[in-house]
Amino acid sequence: MVHRLYVPHGQLYLSPQVVLRRLESEFPYVEADEEDGRRHVRKIIRQLWKIKQTGIIPVDDDYLDRLQKVQRGAVYVYFGDNPGSETALLSTAIIPGEPLIFDYSSRAHRQATQPLLQRCAAALGYDIAEM
Repeated sequence: MVHRLYVPHGQLYLSPQVVLRRLESEFPYVEADEEDGRRHVRKIIRQLWKIKQTGIIPVDDDYLDRLQKVQRGAVYVYFGDNPGSETALLSTAIIPGEPLIFDYSSRAHRQATQPLLQRCAAALGYDIAEM
């Protein structure tokens, strides 16, 4: 199960810096890593290029170009109430102009972090969707 936090129709995504400030105002533990964010975007780009090369699934070239352009602004963030608890922390890449995607290590992790996900969405003014 994966969750996506996205902006309501007609609104723009918050910049990574604004997302971080809002998370810092909501959660006692927030750790951000710019290099992890860039690494994450590079990994997505590599995966999409591999998919594109197979020719089985079409890949949007404009999207690939956009990821190339924004990767320097990406930040990976870890946040929650208790940094000592692996099941009560969330992490995601904040990619400029993109929704936040949350993946879970287990069903227990997903259940334990639902209140954090709700608070994160409220702090950002984003909506939640299951994928």
